[in-house]
Amino acid sequence: MIKGVRVTALIASVLMIMWLMSVSCLTAGVAYAKGTQIAVIDMQKVMKKSYAGKAAMEKLNKKFEKLRKELKKKQDELKSFKDDLEKKAPLMSEDARADKEREYKKMLRDFKDQSDDAQFEMRQAESRTMEPILKELEKIVTDIGKKRGYLLILENKMPGLYYVAPQVDITDDVIKAYDEMKKKGEGK
Repeated sequence: MIKGVRVTALIASVLMIMWLMSVSCLTAGVAYAKGTQIAVIDMQKVMKKSYAGKAAMEKLNKKFEKLRKELKKKQDELKSFKDDLEKKAPLMSEDARADKEREYKKMLRDFKDQSDDAQFEMRQAESRTMEPILKELEKIVTDIGKKRGYLLILENKMPGLYYVAPQVDITDDVIKAYDEMKKKGEGK
C-alpha cells in the first residue's frame, strides 16, 4: 500500500513537472514572439570595476585590515600566554596553575568576543558603505531598463540562472553610466 502511494506521488510529481515545463515553453515562445527583452547584470563586477565601487571596497579593505591587525595582535598575546603557561605549569603549585588556566580561559573568551564584535562591525560597515551605492545603481539600472525597453533585468549570479548569452549582459553599460553620473556629481 505504501509503495503504491509513493509511486502515485512520484507519477503526480513527474506530471506536474512536465506540465510546468510545457507552460514555461509556451510562455517563453509567446514572449519571444512579442520581442521581449531580458537583460542581466553582474553586480559584483559593477562593484569591482566602477569608480565608486572601487573606492568603497578600498575603504572597507582598510577597515578590515585594521581590525585584522588588532585581532592578530591579541591572538599572538594569547598564544604567548598559553606557551608560557605550558612551560611553567609543571613548576607551579596547583592553585597557581588553576589561576593561570582561568586567566587563559578568560583571555580566550575575550578574544572570541572581540572577534565576534569585529565581524559584526565589518558587516555594519559594509552595509553602510554599500547601501547608498546599491540605491544609486538601482536607479541607473531602472533608467537603462526603461530606455531600452527591457521587461526584466536579472542578477547574473542568482541561483537557477545557468546560462546567459553575452549580448543580454548590460553590466559594462551600467558601470559606464554609473561612473558618468558620479563624475557629474563631483563636478557640481
